[in-house]
Amino acid sequence: MKYIRILLLALMVLVGITAEARRVPGEKVGVTVDELAYDFGTVKESAPAVVHEYGITNTGDSPLAIIWVKPKCGCTVPQYPRKPLKPGEKATIKVTFTPKGQRGEADKDIRVKFRNGKGKSEELSLRLRGAVIPD
Repeated sequence: MKYIRILLLALMVLVGITAEARRVPGEKVGVTVDELAYDFGTVKESAPAVVHEYGITNTGDSPLAIIWVKPKCGCTVPQYPRKPLKPGEKATIKVTFTPKGQRGEADKDIRVKFRNGKGKSEELSLRLRGAVIPD
């Protein structure tokens, strides 16, 4: 009987992990992001800033607000719409990465927190990747 309980507990944990792995990022609040990661390739340290726009769409049935966008590095600066998106409305989160002072592999994490009109909130992680080489 003890082994059956352990087996059932292990099965419940496995099912829970599988269900979470299948959950689509943004599904909880009704947002779709065109891409979660962007690879800018290789740039020189003296190159101008790398700019990328992540497309987002409100796929829910209530207004969607971006509460905040927080990069983990001062070399990455986000710009995002401050007013809520209506259902079906599209917008962009613009991220500017400055390679000056950076060398080697760059893997920048940009955290975004959304909240819909029903009070549900969710955080997503956007990635900006590439390499910075010396001049």
